Amino acid sequence: MPDDDRIPKTLTGPWKKVLRCLRNRRPADETADAVTTALAATIRDVHGVPGLPDIALRMQEVAANETVGGSRVPASEDARRHVPTDVAERAAAGVAATMRSELALVSPGTAALMLAKRVVAGLAYHYGLDRIGPLLAAEGVYRTSELQDLFSDILASDQISTLAKRLVARPTGEGLRAPDRQRRTRRPLEDIIHMPISDL
Repeated sequence: MPDDDRIPKTLTGPWKKVLRCLRNRRPADETADAVTTALAATIRDVHGVPGLPDIALRMQEVAANETVGGSRVPASEDARRHVPTDVAERAAAGVAATMRSELALVSPGTAALMLAKRVVAGLAYHYGLDRIGPLLAAEGVYRTSELQDLFSDILASDQISTLAKRLVARPTGEGLRAPDRQRRTRRPLEDIIHMPISDL
Protein backbone atom coordinates (compact mmCIF):
# COMPACT_ATOMS: atom_id res chain seq x y z
CA MET A 1 0.00 0.00 0.00
CA PRO A 2 1.39 3.45 -0.89
CA ASP A 3 2.59 5.54 2.04
CA ASP A 4 0.04 8.26 1.26
CA ASP A 5 -2.94 5.85 1.03
CA ARG A 6 -4.26 7.35 -2.19
CA ILE A 7 -5.89 4.36 -3.86
CA PRO A 8 -9.01 4.97 -5.94
CA LYS A 9 -12.05 3.40 -4.27
CA THR A 10 -14.35 3.10 -7.29
CA LEU A 11 -14.22 2.94 -11.06
CA THR A 12 -15.57 5.81 -13.14
CA GLY A 13 -17.88 5.19 -16.11
CA PRO A 14 -15.12 4.95 -18.73
CA TRP A 15 -13.15 2.48 -16.57
CA LYS A 16 -16.30 0.39 -16.10
CA LYS A 17 -16.40 0.06 -19.89
CA VAL A 18 -12.81 -1.21 -19.78
CA LEU A 19 -13.86 -3.75 -17.16
CA ARG A 20 -16.75 -4.91 -19.37
CA CYS A 21 -14.43 -5.24 -22.40
CA LEU A 22 -11.98 -7.34 -20.42
CA ARG A 23 -14.69 -9.43 -18.76
CA ASN A 24 -16.22 -10.21 -22.14
CA ARG A 25 -12.80 -10.86 -23.71
CA ARG A 26 -13.36 -8.27 -26.41
CA PRO A 27 -10.65 -7.95 -29.11
CA ALA A 28 -7.41 -6.29 -27.98
CA ASP A 29 -7.83 -3.25 -30.23
CA GLU A 30 -11.32 -2.59 -28.85
CA THR A 31 -10.04 -2.88 -25.29
CA ALA A 32 -7.08 -0.57 -26.09
CA ASP A 33 -9.57 1.99 -27.44
CA ALA A 34 -11.61 1.76 -24.23
CA VAL A 35 -8.49 2.16 -22.06
CA THR A 36 -7.34 5.16 -24.12
CA THR A 37 -10.75 6.83 -23.82
CA ALA A 38 -10.83 6.19 -20.05
CA LEU A 39 -7.30 7.55 -19.66
CA ALA A 40 -8.04 10.71 -21.63
CA ALA A 41 -11.14 11.38 -19.52
CA THR A 42 -9.23 10.71 -16.30
CA ILE A 43 -6.30 12.95 -17.27
CA ARG A 44 -8.74 15.76 -18.10
CA ASP A 45 -10.57 15.27 -14.79
CA VAL A 46 -7.38 15.37 -12.69
CA HIS A 47 -5.98 18.35 -14.66
CA GLY A 48 -3.12 16.46 -16.26
CA VAL A 49 0.46 16.89 -15.16
CA PRO A 50 1.05 20.65 -15.51
CA GLY A 51 4.73 20.37 -14.60
CA LEU A 52 5.48 17.57 -17.11
CA PRO A 53 7.95 19.60 -19.24
CA ASP A 54 9.84 20.80 -16.15
CA ILE A 55 9.91 17.30 -14.65
CA ALA A 56 11.31 15.95 -17.94
CA LEU A 57 14.04 18.62 -17.98
CA ARG A 58 14.94 17.87 -14.38
CA MET A 59 14.97 14.16 -15.21
CA GLN A 60 17.56 14.79 -17.94
CA GLU A 61 19.69 16.94 -15.61
CA VAL A 62 19.64 14.31 -12.87
CA ALA A 63 20.55 11.57 -15.35
CA ALA A 64 23.41 13.65 -16.80
CA ASN A 65 24.81 14.44 -13.34
CA GLU A 66 24.21 10.87 -12.11
CA THR A 67 22.55 12.22 -8.97
CA VAL A 68 19.48 9.99 -8.77
CA GLY A 69 19.06 9.38 -5.07
CA GLY A 70 15.38 9.49 -4.27
CA SER A 71 12.17 7.92 -5.40
CA ARG A 72 11.05 11.16 -7.04
CA VAL A 73 12.55 13.66 -9.45
CA PRO A 74 12.42 16.51 -8.48
CA ALA A 75 10.51 15.55 -5.27
CA SER A 76 8.31 18.63 -5.21
CA GLU A 77 5.59 19.50 -2.73
CA ASP A 78 3.06 19.36 -5.60
CA ALA A 79 3.52 15.59 -5.69
CA ARG A 80 2.03 15.26 -2.20
CA ARG A 81 -1.12 17.09 -3.28
CA HIS A 82 -1.57 15.88 -6.88
CA VAL A 83 -1.48 12.16 -7.74
CA PRO A 84 -0.52 12.62 -11.43
CA THR A 85 2.44 14.81 -10.45
CA ASP A 86 3.49 12.15 -7.96
CA VAL A 87 3.24 9.47 -10.67
CA ALA A 88 5.28 11.67 -13.04
CA GLU A 89 8.03 12.38 -10.49
CA ARG A 90 8.32 8.68 -9.60
CA ALA A 91 8.42 7.74 -13.29
CA ALA A 92 11.09 10.41 -13.90
CA ALA A 93 13.27 8.95 -11.16
CA GLY A 94 12.93 5.50 -12.72
CA VAL A 95 13.78 6.72 -16.21
CA ALA A 96 16.72 8.81 -14.95
CA ALA A 97 18.15 5.81 -13.09
CA THR A 98 17.70 3.23 -15.86
CA MET A 99 18.09 5.19 -19.09
CA ARG A 100 20.99 7.57 -18.45
CA SER A 101 22.73 7.03 -21.78
CA GLU A 102 19.48 7.36 -23.77
CA LEU A 103 18.55 10.60 -22.01
CA ALA A 104 21.96 12.06 -22.80
CA LEU A 105 21.32 11.60 -26.53
CA VAL A 106 17.79 12.96 -26.89
CA SER A 107 16.23 16.40 -27.09
CA PRO A 108 14.08 17.78 -24.26
CA GLY A 109 10.97 17.11 -26.36
CA THR A 110 11.90 13.47 -26.83
CA ALA A 111 12.69 13.15 -23.12
CA ALA A 112 9.26 14.61 -22.32
CA LEU A 113 7.66 12.03 -24.63
CA MET A 114 9.60 9.19 -22.99
CA LEU A 115 8.37 10.39 -19.61
CA ALA A 116 4.79 10.92 -20.85
CA LYS A 117 4.59 7.29 -21.98
CA ARG A 118 5.60 6.13 -18.50
CA VAL A 119 3.20 8.60 -16.89
CA VAL A 120 0.26 7.47 -19.02
CA ALA A 121 0.98 3.84 -18.11
CA GLY A 122 1.30 4.75 -14.43
CA LEU A 123 -2.00 6.62 -14.48
CA ALA A 124 -3.68 3.70 -16.25
CA TYR A 125 -2.64 1.40 -13.44
CA HIS A 126 -3.40 3.89 -10.66
CA TYR A 127 -6.88 4.88 -11.81
CA GLY A 128 -8.13 1.69 -13.43
CA LEU A 129 -6.05 -1.40 -14.13
CA ASP A 130 -4.92 -1.93 -10.52
CA ARG A 131 -8.60 -2.01 -9.49
CA ILE A 132 -9.77 -4.09 -12.45
CA GLY A 133 -7.05 -6.76 -12.30
CA PRO A 134 -7.94 -8.21 -8.88
CA LEU A 135 -11.65 -8.30 -9.78
CA LEU A 136 -11.00 -10.28 -12.96
CA ALA A 137 -8.51 -12.59 -11.25
CA ALA A 138 -10.95 -13.26 -8.38
CA GLU A 139 -13.72 -14.04 -10.87
CA GLY A 140 -11.44 -16.51 -12.64
CA VAL A 141 -11.81 -14.69 -15.95
CA TYR A 142 -8.02 -14.45 -16.35
CA ARG A 143 -4.91 -15.83 -14.70
CA THR A 144 -2.67 -13.18 -13.14
CA SER A 145 0.13 -13.71 -15.65
CA GLU A 146 -2.37 -13.49 -18.51
CA LEU A 147 -3.64 -10.17 -17.14
CA GLN A 148 -0.11 -8.77 -16.83
CA ASP A 149 0.62 -9.66 -20.45
CA LEU A 150 -2.68 -8.23 -21.62
CA PHE A 151 -2.15 -4.95 -19.74
CA SER A 152 1.37 -4.67 -21.15
CA ASP A 153 0.09 -5.21 -24.70
CA ILE A 154 -2.67 -2.62 -24.24
CA LEU A 155 -0.23 -0.03 -22.85
CA ALA A 156 2.17 -0.69 -25.75
CA SER A 157 -0.54 0.05 -28.33
CA ASP A 158 -0.39 2.88 -30.85
CA GLN A 159 -3.45 4.43 -29.22
CA ILE A 160 -1.65 4.86 -25.91
CA SER A 161 1.47 6.23 -27.65
CA THR A 162 -0.65 8.80 -29.46
CA LEU A 163 -2.30 9.79 -26.17
CA ALA A 164 1.15 10.27 -24.60
CA LYS A 165 2.13 12.60 -27.47
CA ARG A 166 -1.06 14.57 -26.92
CA LEU A 167 -0.31 14.81 -23.20
CA VAL A 168 3.09 16.37 -24.00
CA ALA A 169 1.27 18.99 -26.10
CA ARG A 170 -1.42 19.53 -23.42
CA PRO A 171 0.20 18.78 -20.06
CA THR A 172 -2.68 20.36 -18.10
CA GLY A 173 -5.07 17.89 -19.69
CA GLU A 174 -7.33 20.68 -20.88
CA GLY A 175 -8.92 19.66 -24.16
CA LEU A 176 -7.11 16.32 -24.18
CA ARG A 177 -8.95 13.80 -26.32
CA ALA A 178 -8.37 10.15 -27.06
CA PRO A 179 -7.23 9.37 -30.60
CA ASP A 180 -9.88 8.18 -33.04
CA ARG A 181 -10.82 4.59 -32.51
CA GLN A 182 -8.93 2.00 -34.50
CA ARG A 183 -10.94 0.57 -37.33
CA ARG A 184 -10.55 -3.10 -37.99
CA THR A 185 -10.49 -3.99 -41.62
CA ARG A 186 -12.66 -6.95 -42.39
CA ARG A 187 -11.71 -9.52 -44.94
CA PRO A 188 -14.26 -10.34 -47.60
CA LEU A 189 -16.20 -13.51 -46.85
CA GLU A 190 -14.92 -15.10 -50.05
CA ASP A 191 -11.30 -14.77 -48.83
CA ILE A 192 -12.11 -16.33 -45.47
CA ILE A 193 -14.01 -19.28 -46.96
CA HIS A 194 -11.02 -20.37 -49.05
CA MET A 195 -8.37 -19.67 -46.43
CA PRO A 196 -6.65 -22.60 -44.70
CA ILE A 197 -7.65 -22.94 -41.06
CA SER A 198 -4.04 -22.59 -39.96
CA ASP A 199 -3.98 -19.02 -41.39
CA LEU A 200 -6.96 -17.93 -39.34
